[in-house]
Amino acid sequence: MKKFYLILICLVATLSTSFAQSGSIKGRVMDKETGEALIGASVIIKGTSQGVTTNVKGDFLMQNVAVGKQTIEISYIGYEKYETTLTVLAGRIMRLPTLKLDPQAMGLKEVQVLASFQDEKRQQPTPISTISALDIKEKMGAQEFPEMLKSTPGVFVSTGGGAFGGSSVRIRGFGSENTAVLINGIPVNDMESGRVFWSNWGGMNDVTRNQQVQRGLGASKLAVSSIGGTINIITKPTEFRKGVRVSYAMSNRSWKHRAMVSASTGLMKGDWAVTVLGSTRQGEGFREGTSADSWAYFLSAYKGFGKNHQLVFTAFGAPQVTEGGRSATLETYQTVGDERYNPAWGFRDGKRFSSARNRYHKPKFMLNHYWDISPKTTLSTSVYYSFGRGGGTSINRTADVGNPVPFNITQGADESTYQVDWAGLIAQNQAVTPTNIITGNDNTLVRGRLSQYMIQESRNDHNWLGALTTLNSHINENLSITTGLDYRWYRGFHYQTVNDLLGGDFWLDRERFNDRPDNNLLRPNFLAKEGDRIGYDYTGTVGWLGAFAQAEYSLGNLDLFVTGTVVQSQFQRNGKFLHEEFIDSSLGKSELHQFTNYTVKAGANYKITGRHNVFFNSGMFTRAPFFRDAYVDARVSNTIRGGLNNEEILSLEAGYGYRSPTFAANLNVYQTYWQNRTLTMGTFASYVNPATGEFVDDFVTVRMAGVGALHRGIEFDFLWQMLPALTLKGMASIGDWRWMGNAKATIFTDPGLQIINDNQTVYNDRLKVGGSAQSVAALNLNYRSPKYWYAGISYNFYDNMYADYNPVEKTNPEPYFNQVERLNNAYTFDIYGGKSFKLKKGLILQVKFNVNNLFDNRFVIDSNQRTASFNDPNPSPFVQYYFGRTFFISTVLQIR
Repeated sequence: MKKFYLILICLVATLSTSFAQSGSIKGRVMDKETGEALIGASVIIKGTSQGVTTNVKGDFLMQNVAVGKQTIEISYIGYEKYETTLTVLAGRIMRLPTLKLDPQAMGLKEVQVLASFQDEKRQQPTPISTISALDIKEKMGAQEFPEMLKSTPGVFVSTGGGAFGGSSVRIRGFGSENTAVLINGIPVNDMESGRVFWSNWGGMNDVTRNQQVQRGLGASKLAVSSIGGTINIITKPTEFRKGVRVSYAMSNRSWKHRAMVSASTGLMKGDWAVTVLGSTRQGEGFREGTSADSWAYFLSAYKGFGKNHQLVFTAFGAPQVTEGGRSATLETYQTVGDERYNPAWGFRDGKRFSSARNRYHKPKFMLNHYWDISPKTTLSTSVYYSFGRGGGTSINRTADVGNPVPFNITQGADESTYQVDWAGLIAQNQAVTPTNIITGNDNTLVRGRLSQYMIQESRNDHNWLGALTTLNSHINENLSITTGLDYRWYRGFHYQTVNDLLGGDFWLDRERFNDRPDNNLLRPNFLAKEGDRIGYDYTGTVGWLGAFAQAEYSLGNLDLFVTGTVVQSQFQRNGKFLHEEFIDSSLGKSELHQFTNYTVKAGANYKITGRHNVFFNSGMFTRAPFFRDAYVDARVSNTIRGGLNNEEILSLEAGYGYRSPTFAANLNVYQTYWQNRTLTMGTFASYVNPATGEFVDDFVTVRMAGVGALHRGIEFDFLWQMLPALTLKGMASIGDWRWMGNAKATIFTDPGLQIINDNQTVYNDRLKVGGSAQSVAALNLNYRSPKYWYAGISYNFYDNMYADYNPVEKTNPEPYFNQVERLNNAYTFDIYGGKSFKLKKGLILQVKFNVNNLFDNRFVIDSNQRTASFNDPNPSPFVQYYFGRTFFISTVLQIR
């Protein structure tokens, strides 16, 4: 018996020593995109056979793990392997943060090499924010795609006219023409104006894997000269897992109904895989008189050729017909008493009918080849093509009749004047006495009624071809070099057509302001019927060839980068009409204008410790003027506005970052100085008509040269993992963005191009830059339950919003120091939530909801100063309101 007790004591002592020399590891494994638990995932100690699998909640507990530093390897079929390292303490349970696995996808790694800003091996010396697929899934709802960026420091999103696809983004006060937007690393900014028309990509949120925002100059792998920053959208690649997703949603925002279906074949025999998606959005929008009839499609096909070559073909587009909104004055909204008011529509034959009807289809096709030349060298090549067709409608009129769009309703006006009187316009056209008109070069005699009002469509079609190749070489563990070429060719086709004669027989194609000059002497006194081209007809051709090189070097705790680009660009106009007022400059090709530009950027990041880092970057570059700003008016003339000079930009930025297991924060400051900018603005003004000598209140165009701007500010953001399932995100940014120096301008009528003043000083020095909130803040509290549900609330605050200044109002030096109007500050609260139900193996039902602007806080988000005139000495500004309270409810059925 004594021997038995002695053996038992020794055994207990041995086990106690063993337990004292080991610990446990506990954690949870989830799908990074969907937040779903991964059941049966393998969790092992790397280099050993010790491991466990996750349970139905994705949880695991691994016991008797040797103390000391251990590397955990997590794997699951259809997902990328994940590794993490931790130190195991004796007798302790070491809890890991939630481990999120990326779904495995063909071509994803290669796309990220080509397109991504971030390098996992180096800390980038630039402020970058990433909107994940999970964030998009939970928070997007019925918002426009750009609105997902509204909680990013330095970013302001305007909802435009309240119609589908009408949103716009400004980064640090710079509009889309000064912000590069890429899809899978391929540029999509319009090559004539630099602008981004988000309506072309309606439905992109359905196919987006993540969205990166790089503020400032950054270290993007492309020969682009973006001033405000770069937005990069990485689409969902061809999925490794096969499956089908079907969803239906309801909303009251920009549409009422959305249906969507997607399917993936998974990897098939012959190393093929295909993913397809289709969706539609239908119905009326939140703002009255707006609607959407939008479709979207996406195709990604993968083909592997051994281990070193992959081909990925991607195609997407969004054919759509939308009815949009027009701006109205603040007094109009106050008189009508509804911030949803839209002056663009009325009733025609008992049905709603809009003058602002847009129809577009601008698909993009990309063929990407990825070649792993060696373990340290890769070559990525993309060829892409886009053909865009479409345009937008508006009302045109003769000079002797008034504007039928009720954008400026004053107190006491009758409610019958709140909408476009279509019946009245048609009756007025039909009441015109038929007349005999000699038309054409053969002096044909035609009799009929000339419309005083008609609907025209302004077409903007394009053909766009490009190629981008990038060679990435890891010379050694410390040095990597990226080089590449960027080629683009673009031709835009711009013309107007008669869309609806509104009861008349013809439209006389003459310049509107005095009904005299012919728009096209090749067919004098042209009597246009529906479908005929009128007004203007020209093409713009833009060519681009850029070379870029970037070196990234790591030396201990110091990461460095330097980037250089050289771009050769050119553009040319080709007029198809012989305009009577511009006989010498309207028809035929203009001079070929060529430019050479450069970019030099450099930055450094220093890791003080594992938790603290500081960075600094700077850059200077030149940029050619855009095609749109180069000509006095490209619609009717090859005439260049003064000399064409390169714009010059200098930018500086510095920041600090902190990282811990549960908390991360970033603080950075920036300053961007922009010189020699060309700027075009349109506004209503009171002036003496050069043709008649009469005072006129109408639209004019102001083209300014030598404009400068200074944008500087401070930005802060943080992420706090309060609990394993509870996170708090926040940000704040304060900007000071001003125009610098007075500009020289040419002011002329629009249309007509009759010069009112060709050497006008515009006193815009030190004026605040409008169109964006210069101070913004946001908070987001998010809870993701282990029982497959989530909920969150977001808060956004906007301050220091200023109206866009009116250059005509700044032509008098006496009110020189008068600042533009400052708008009231504003805030919104959004809530969202959802739950997943596992119906049976391979079948998952998801239900989710979003309520945006919970407290229905309606505020002016954009304002444009109007010109005082003889008829209106104290004009009310044009304004646009933010969406009121909107909702979104969706169900998704996922079959695997």
